[in-house]
Amino acid sequence: MKNVSLFIARRYNTYTLLISMILILITSLLVGTFIYIGNSSLQIIQDLLYPKMMPDTNQQMMVVGIMLAYIIIQTTAIYLLFNKLLKSVTKKSKLGIAVLIAFISMGTAGLLIYSGLNQSVLMSGIVLILISTGMLSILFGLLTFIFSKRKITGVNVITSIAVFAITIATCALFIILSVFSGLEKMNIQFFSNVNPDLKISASKGKILNELDQITAKLDQNNQIQAYSKVIEEKISIEFEDKQDIAYIKGIDEKYKNVVKIDTTIVHGAFLDFKNPYEIIASDGVARRLQMYIDHQRASRLRMPKPGTGLISSEEEAFNTAVANPVGIFIINEQYDKYIYSPIDLTRILLQLPQNSAYSIEIKLKPGISQNNVKAALQKELGNSVNVQTRQDLDSTFLKVMNVENLIIYLIFTLVIVIASFNLAGAIIIIILDKKLQIKTMWSFGMQLTHIKRIFFQTGLLITIFSILFGLTLGTILGMMQNSLHLVMANAFVPFPFEFTALNYIVVTFTVLFIGGFVSWMVSRRLPI
Repeated sequence: MKNVSLFIARRYNTYTLLISMILILITSLLVGTFIYIGNSSLQIIQDLLYPKMMPDTNQQMMVVGIMLAYIIIQTTAIYLLFNKLLKSVTKKSKLGIAVLIAFISMGTAGLLIYSGLNQSVLMSGIVLILISTGMLSILFGLLTFIFSKRKITGVNVITSIAVFAITIATCALFIILSVFSGLEKMNIQFFSNVNPDLKISASKGKILNELDQITAKLDQNNQIQAYSKVIEEKISIEFEDKQDIAYIKGIDEKYKNVVKIDTTIVHGAFLDFKNPYEIIASDGVARRLQMYIDHQRASRLRMPKPGTGLISSEEEAFNTAVANPVGIFIINEQYDKYIYSPIDLTRILLQLPQNSAYSIEIKLKPGISQNNVKAALQKELGNSVNVQTRQDLDSTFLKVMNVENLIIYLIFTLVIVIASFNLAGAIIIIILDKKLQIKTMWSFGMQLTHIKRIFFQTGLLITIFSILFGLTLGTILGMMQNSLHLVMANAFVPFPFEFTALNYIVVTFTVLFIGGFVSWMVSRRLPI
């Protein structure tokens, strides 16, 4: 009986699932086609109208308007071709014509690309027209062939809607988890470029005591590749008539051997350490101060003086220095309020001795365990200092990322629960549609539990196929994002998409549990 019930469940769903799969594939092809046409035409129109310049808001709106008009005109032309000019042609002939048009147009575009003739803006536009014509022809040919004079019942439509809804929800959950995995990996990579492997700081106060003894022990450690002395403090910075509060990080010339801070410079140059009165500023500080690299105009740095008593003048309250901005760097939002300077400048502002530092940042040799070196250094240097690994320094960020990931997962799980209402409705409609068959099977002696199992397995099959469709669609979109950069996080960086086995497992079990539970609940009641 188990085999019989499973056979009946499969029989009920074969045609419906086939229709659903075709709908999902056509929808995916349609979305991908319009994304490709939109992105490509947007870039070509911008290069044609505003070459070698960044258009303003009004110009961008005009470019987008022309792009939308192009998409509408081309889509309408292909639609009229298949539904008006070829109205009397059979559906098989229409599909053959669509394949022929796609082969000719996309083949020609491929030859142009292969021969290198698509370098100019005009030829790039011709290539776009050829490729989009081929893709749209295939779409309309498939739609005409599949849905022309086909017998599709209401049960098929409702079940297809259920499959489609769960598929899209599954795909969305997989995509968002994969994007968050990519963002986490990308941010960890960013932090690895600007955060050291280990950091030694004072356990009490700010200044490291016995600095010479500490550095002597570090010099003798063969697991350490490089280290740098650092002073970090909050500071007031002015440029012309604007003022901002920032963090100044004084570093020595060995610092770029510890972290790759010099690779984050986007304008100007890195510090040369010959002149202590220089700074490099983050993009955020530079934008707020409207700071630019100009050796004729310097920034003014103010650091509060330690001490007590009444203040009679600004000179008594602040140590002041003038420093030229020589570079602008971009890392991430956490470093949006930072400026870097030679460590001598911070010593001058803080009135510290020549050989002094707040912390020492360390880079280990490749393959060395951070936790093992941390434990060894902590034991060797004693409790007067704190030794932290990169994970310790990034713990707050990692916790925030994990909480955000959990919240997004719960939100999209709720979306899947809502989409499962379509599954419940589809099973109920199937039960009502098969009322006579249910009574017949019951009359012939089939147990009620086996009849219920038929509809439970029907819902389970719908859920399983929806998971397969959703994960396949999400994988395809992820591969397209990684290769074609369909969606950009900013002007330079696309949203990263990270494929992990954990994401596949989490999505599969989440959707399977929800779909299986809904199928079990709905299949409990039969009209007998």
